[in-house]
Amino acid sequence: MVDRIRQLIEFTGLSVSQFADGIDVPRAILSHILGGRNKPSLDVMLKVIAAYRNINPDWLLLGEGDMLIKVATVTTQPDSSNPTETIVAKNPEPVANIAADIAKVQNELLSESNGLEAMPTGKQVKQIVFFYTDNTFSIFEPGS
Repeated sequence: MVDRIRQLIEFTGLSVSQFADGIDVPRAILSHILGGRNKPSLDVMLKVIAAYRNINPDWLLLGEGDMLIKVATVTTQPDSSNPTETIVAKNPEPVANIAADIAKVQNELLSESNGLEAMPTGKQVKQIVFFYTDNTFSIFEPGS
């Protein structure tokens, strides 16, 4: 595992101190691990895996597989094994209906919010105080 940590440090192009800071491990602990004094703890290994999500945990812990996780390619063709995608692709009408419903609800909400602003509260504004960044203020009193 120590050799794989060294390979990872070389791969990232960071110094040992930068790598330790990046995985949130005290520099002395990483120095002891790389020097052979201590073995890497589970906590240290989990921090490495959490900090470097593109590193294959099997490679880091067991030495199996490649260093980097292979990214699966995304296909643009619908998967025939997923019937939901096929149904949606064949019947686009429900999607159009949903879009129309969303627009209708948005318009209703906007008209309701405009009505709320015009509703009287029974209270009147007595004064408004503006505070400025230079520690001054001004008072506005409606009707005066």
